[in-house]
Amino acid sequence: MKAHQRIVREEKEIEDAHNVFGKWWEDIDTDIKKAVVKPIERKQAQEVIEQYEWLGCMPAMVKYCFGIYFENNLGGVVVYSHEYSENLGHWDKYDYTGKMILLSRGACVHWAHPHSASKLITSSMKMLPAKYKVVTATVDELAGEIGTIYQACNFHYIGSMRENNPNVKNSKGDRFGVLINGKLYGARSIRQKIGTQRKADILAKWPNAKFVPQKAKKRYFYFLGNKKERKYYKKQIEQFIKPYPKRSLENV
Repeated sequence: MKAHQRIVREEKEIEDAHNVFGKWWEDIDTDIKKAVVKPIERKQAQEVIEQYEWLGCMPAMVKYCFGIYFENNLGGVVVYSHEYSENLGHWDKYDYTGKMILLSRGACVHWAHPHSASKLITSSMKMLPAKYKVVTATVDELAGEIGTIYQACNFHYIGSMRENNPNVKNSKGDRFGVLINGKLYGARSIRQKIGTQRKADILAKWPNAKFVPQKAKKRYFYFLGNKKERKYYKKQIEQFIKPYPKRSLENV
């Protein structure tokens, strides 16, 4: 399965090529060495996320947004937010509470340099406040994601916390995605849109919605701080670290 964001970038390139200005982006200097990463406003990040990101919406509790610029053109964004509220209590035992931040959204435009995402992530993490020692990110198999970008940035892969970690309580009930007008949404995204994820309420708004079984998202971790701090925080979950998943050749 090809990653959703790759499909969107390909479609956007075709769409943009037919505008009145033609392939305007070909005049942009996309030399990655000249690219600049800096903080941006939420509204700027939202414009890119809504067009290119799998979830198509901003997270509920945004903390920081960063963008990568080529000349004066925004080529990609990342958004950091609070950890999902239902997971907050689970991190006390790892000494992560108050020190962990979630890389919750990220996307690059179709004309950006192929290494834009990795430069954006690695550079933006260095700009986070010093109190953050742990960056975590999730990948969704429904979006065709295996975390290739996190692997490129040397994150650690632990798979699903809920499925593989006995210290994390499994959620009650089946996890599901909702197929609406050909687009698949996660239950959390639906809750952000209409304030609930009850199936009856979803069907009341979208009678033709279909519910799709959904596996738990997979987790990646990256550790910040000095050498001693990075070693300490990595050790807390070291027993869960696994080899990187790979994409099968037919899905490349």
